[in-house]
Amino acid sequence: MKVISSIGNMHGEISGYNYEKFRGIVDGYGNKNIFITYLSEEKYKNNKNSYKEIHSLEGKYNLFFNGIDFNYYSSLREKYSIKAIDAETITKKNLLDMLDSITKSYLEGFWKDENAINSELTDNVFRAKHKFILSLNPEYEEKYWIPLHEEIYDNLKKYNKNFIILSDVESSFFFREKINM
Repeated sequence: MKVISSIGNMHGEISGYNYEKFRGIVDGYGNKNIFITYLSEEKYKNNKNSYKEIHSLEGKYNLFFNGIDFNYYSSLREKYSIKAIDAETITKKNLLDMLDSITKSYLEGFWKDENAINSELTDNVFRAKHKFILSLNPEYEEKYWIPLHEEIYDNLKKYNKNFIILSDVESSFFFREKINM
């Protein structure tokens, strides 16, 4: 199995990893089975134009979606996200907002092509981000983020197929670690 990071609509902004190059990378692996970790089949079918990277693969590949209940996980994300209600939680929320902003700014400057986006450096940035979140808000990671990704990975294994795994860039490190265990 191989994990390929998707950057969603940013494929239209990064010439070194545009939709055509993304499709070429997928084509280069010669595997017709693609497991999509970050999107439900229903959401995709209702809004194909918003997912050009997936739409470009439709018809040529066997697309498998993650099979999770995103509404359930959305409620967990909401439940365990930090609410700014006092000085401590305001500070934590501000730190996490700054972390998101810094991460996004840094990586957008670094990402020039598929090698940078699918690099160990990118994975390490997101791995460190999630360790930081774990230190500030352990419930978010332990009761939302990790269970979400564990369920997606469990659903992937149920198919018992060799897949190209398409992951959102932030989650790619999780799936790379899982398949390399």
